[in-house]
Amino acid sequence: MSAFVVILHDDEPDANKVLRERIKEGFPGDQHYEFSDTVHLITGVRLIEQIASKLGFEDEDDDEALGVVLRLNGSYQGRSYSKLWDWMRAANALSR
Repeated sequence: MSAFVVILHDDEPDANKVLRERIKEGFPGDQHYEFSDTVHLITGVRLIEQIASKLGFEDEDDDEALGVVLRLNGSYQGRSYSKLWDWMRAANALSR
């Protein structure tokens, strides 16, 4: 599986609310992890283009779809709650 990070613009709270709902509906259960209101992790066997399309990022007429999708490369550094590391291990997103 692959893991991706979706970063939403922090200057569009109403649009972000719509995008958070799209993330929850499009990637239910353990397929997503909400790191913050504007940073979400997504897992699964997908291409970035599929994720971006599902969120509406490729639709130029969708004013609510402001954000980027980045693929995680497996390396990491930082400190966070064990819930995040557990999610990333389950998503096979961690290696050192």
